[in-house]
Amino acid sequence: MKLTLALALSMLVSGAWTSAPESSKVSFYGGSYDNFLREAKKQHKPILIDFWAGWCGPCKKMDNETFSNPDLAAFLNENFLIYKVDIDSFDGMEIVERFNVKAFPTIVVGDYRGNEVSQLKGFYYPNYLENILEDLNETHQLYSNIKKEQYVMN
Repeated sequence: MKLTLALALSMLVSGAWTSAPESSKVSFYGGSYDNFLREAKKQHKPILIDFWAGWCGPCKKMDNETFSNPDLAAFLNENFLIYKVDIDSFDGMEIVERFNVKAFPTIVVGDYRGNEVSQLKGFYYPNYLENILEDLNETHQLYSNIKKEQYVMN
């Protein structure tokens, strides 16, 4: 009993029992839209803009099934800067008009300068979304396919 308790305490202290790592969730940019665009330019990262609404069933499904997928989250966090737009807010309505978004959910894919490359309308499963984004990258060269480990010289 004491050994089990000691083992459990040591695992807790060492961090073995912690919450899921941040890379297991999509990191949505928390600032304003204008700051989001500035940050994309600064980081030289392409953008994803997720248009959603609280009343939208498929939007909730995207949050629960797609954006919560750890593999997709790692891919998105590494390659994109991601912003979530509530279409029912005043700022959100302005951004909806700017991109002429008519259906929800919609993901606008853009280059690091904020230029729209594609609009992905409706629900996407995690693997399918990743495949679409990889195809867009092949066509538009949004992000580098070279993994960081390859930069290390022997």
